[in-house]
Amino acid sequence: MADRVLVVAPSSYSIGELANAIVLARQLDDRRVTFLTSATYAGHARAAGFEAQEIPRGWRAAGFVREAVRDPQIDAVLLADHHLTSLERIFFRLSDALEAAPLIALDSLCFGPAPRRLELAIARDCLGEEMHRWFPPVVTTEQVPEGVPLLRPVPVARAGEGGTAFDLYGDSDLLKVRHGRTAVRQRLGIPTDHTVILAAISHWASQALTQPHLAQLNQGHDRYLTLRLEWIAEMARRLDRPATIVVVTSQELQLSTHGVEIRTLAPMALQEFTDLLGAVDLYLCDNLVSGAMARAVLLGTPVITLTHEAGVWDDDSFCHAWRQEMSELVGGFDFPYLVHPFGWISELEPLIAGNPYLQAVPRVPAFSLLAQVAACANALESTERPVLDAIRGQLAGLPSAPEAFEQALRHTRTHRTSRRTAQPPLDPRST
Repeated sequence: MADRVLVVAPSSYSIGELANAIVLARQLDDRRVTFLTSATYAGHARAAGFEAQEIPRGWRAAGFVREAVRDPQIDAVLLADHHLTSLERIFFRLSDALEAAPLIALDSLCFGPAPRRLELAIARDCLGEEMHRWFPPVVTTEQVPEGVPLLRPVPVARAGEGGTAFDLYGDSDLLKVRHGRTAVRQRLGIPTDHTVILAAISHWASQALTQPHLAQLNQGHDRYLTLRLEWIAEMARRLDRPATIVVVTSQELQLSTHGVEIRTLAPMALQEFTDLLGAVDLYLCDNLVSGAMARAVLLGTPVITLTHEAGVWDDDSFCHAWRQEMSELVGGFDFPYLVHPFGWISELEPLIAGNPYLQAVPRVPAFSLLAQVAACANALESTERPVLDAIRGQLAGLPSAPEAFEQALRHTRTHRTSRRTAQPPLDPRST
């Protein structure tokens, strides 16, 4: 058994990969686990009880990672996730994490070991060429080296060739609320008779669309977030019930919402966020593969994902005015997507096929208030939980996180040993 595991979770824009790694690491009871993360999310790893170092940005990142994995006390390296070396400008490659200790990689989206072409709709349709340095229109994932096992956390991922599926949460304490529904609502000052909707707005989108140089927010940033929330507030108003919208963001926003209350909360530790997921009446997001959405389902919270697949728009005055203002702020914003702001419709076909959970998640047109009001009312009133049933069926018989990690570690150690002991072919010139 490995005594010390180094988790490398480099994303600066998505917390999902880090969250999965934390959930897995919390179940590795016999090991000391430490993290390398971006500066953006190092605090989340520390709040979960782990030592965390921040990966420097720019050219120093590769050397920093190589030096960290060469530590002789490191028995295994876990990369969360392998596709991030291509999707983000993290300035190191898979080979940099392969310097010494055995490498295991998470494959949360079932991209597999072979290179995959991923189009980024936000860059293609919304951003000028000056932004393509940070957000290119197309990326190709790296070939995962032979002997590096891929672990696929379920829910979201699924069983199939190219990786080992496992039950991510099992008995993890991060799937158990510490402060119940009433306590959370009282702490937030939410009236007891209010329907509470937790709305997730992509950090990727708000950064890419409104932060041209990734260092200083422009004036459109607040307006973009405000417009997104005004849409959700209008949907909640049409539900014709007292409602509070909760959104997690570092921005403080001033909104006119026609009677719908909006609470903006600062980013929080995973356990605190789990408590919030369990306390709300509905989780609403624009990312079909959201790990937080899957956690909400497991906690018994109804979920809806807003997607833009068929170009559906309502024909009413609010939608017309909203569309006009958003178009002036972000040209080309209404590109097709299952994952905002990437697009990723054909890219996710291998993940969705044979995935009962993702097929059961309600998809509702992102720009149809009529459809959203109907779907939200149904989710709030129904006592059935088909999405939860789909997850439970998918988890049945899967190995636990520690079991899958052990299996992967044995595999990569065996592969490394066989490569070292393999004899070179006989040189015919020596006979």
